[in-house]
Amino acid sequence: MHGMSKHVYIITGASSGLGAALSRELLSEETLVLGISRTVNKEIQQLAQDLKANYAFIAADLTQVERIEATLREIIESMDSSKVETITLINNAATVTPFNPIEACSSDEIVSSIQLNLTAPILLTSSFMKETANWTVKRVIVNISSGSGQYPASSMSVYCSSKAALNMFTKCVAMEQKKEGNPVHLLTIDPGMMNTGMQQIARESDFELAAYFRKQNEEGHLAKPETVARNIVLEISRHRDGTLA
Repeated sequence: MHGMSKHVYIITGASSGLGAALSRELLSEETLVLGISRTVNKEIQQLAQDLKANYAFIAADLTQVERIEATLREIIESMDSSKVETITLINNAATVTPFNPIEACSSDEIVSSIQLNLTAPILLTSSFMKETANWTVKRVIVNISSGSGQYPASSMSVYCSSKAALNMFTKCVAMEQKKEGNPVHLLTIDPGMMNTGMQQIARESDFELAAYFRKQNEEGHLAKPETVARNIVLEISRHRDGTLA
């Protein structure tokens, strides 16, 4: 199955929202899309069959950080790198909860939020680099960011902080890679506000920004995940294929 895939994409949080839109957008006869999520999206599996596309679902809970490296190693060891032209990791999985002033958040909520939003993408980046170190293909890592990484918001301290940290992490690793012979291209992409389940949680929550998010939705300012996914795919291919420095 993996023999025909010139372009490999590993997407976290692949079953809903932007991750699902990216999975659908990337399915083709020339790609292998590997979706990492807690729950399977049957509709994407069916679409992959209809399109004769290579799609594999990997069930994993990324808050269980001690299992991340082994999961990624298994995925990458199953591939024949001589048949692959490009491999891209898209760190998309994230949670906006807990939505509360910090003293009202439980320690479990705080820890699992940081594990999913920050620790998981850092570990995935590190493992991805180690496991593909001898590959001669083009390698890309996309970290999905958020305006929340730059703009503080009450009741969102954990989410905002983890996104700010992810932005800084991406910049540091991009610097490290400049010295490498076959550098990994790192991109931070802020998809903007989208009409996803995450936004719905924000709109329906009892916190200061909920009214703002509701207004954005009512006025039609939330982008469709499909549109955002298409733009992200274009940006990845522009970077990868060298039309951008």
